[in-house]
Amino acid sequence: MSETVPQIKSYYETYWSAGKQTFSGSTYGYAPNFRRWMSVELRDLPATTPVIEVGCGDASFTTDLARHFSNVTAIDISAGQIAENIKAFPGIKFLQHDVSERFPFPDASFEVVWCSEVLEHLFDPEFALREMHRILRPGGRLLVTVPYHGRFKNLLIALFKWDVHFAPSNPHIRFYTNNTLSRITRTAGFGSIRIQTCGMGQPLRDFFVPTNILLRATKEPAPPRK
Repeated sequence: MSETVPQIKSYYETYWSAGKQTFSGSTYGYAPNFRRWMSVELRDLPATTPVIEVGCGDASFTTDLARHFSNVTAIDISAGQIAENIKAFPGIKFLQHDVSERFPFPDASFEVVWCSEVLEHLFDPEFALREMHRILRPGGRLLVTVPYHGRFKNLLIALFKWDVHFAPSNPHIRFYTNNTLSRITRTAGFGSIRIQTCGMGQPLRDFFVPTNILLRATKEPAPPRK
């Protein structure tokens, strides 16, 4: 493990330094759908609500959170990308942190966790979800997006895109259906789970083959002590 962690961190330094134009969330057709969903799910909260983004990358969606809220924190494994974000967006609190390790925040620190296109990169996504649950306040909201996998899409991948989709160079190591994402989120302690899907802004294609799962969940208040 002592060798593995530096290798992963080094991988994601290169991922962002060399691949920003490829991996930036804003370059994908789903970005407007993510932003609309974010706005709908968070519009009833006060501007001072404490919010954290887990796995912020180049801050494609962090800046959208900052347009809604004045108290935004964002973490990412890449020290280089975090340094760039700090220079570019001084009003946001950025911190380098590997989300496979315990988060550097006390229990119940935040009201909202936004985690977009991250869980598919993690060896132990349930650990990260448990940490998100820990740092949320009771009643707090979790918003997660991951690439969508379902029967019809999986069939198309098997027939036409297998080598591309599962190439060794693909940074995705976990693949989620609506059911498996809901199950792992519930196992991490969340309730009131709601699932929907979106696509790339191509209505007919998106209807048959969604590209992303959008999950909202809540940290349920602890039951009263007897």
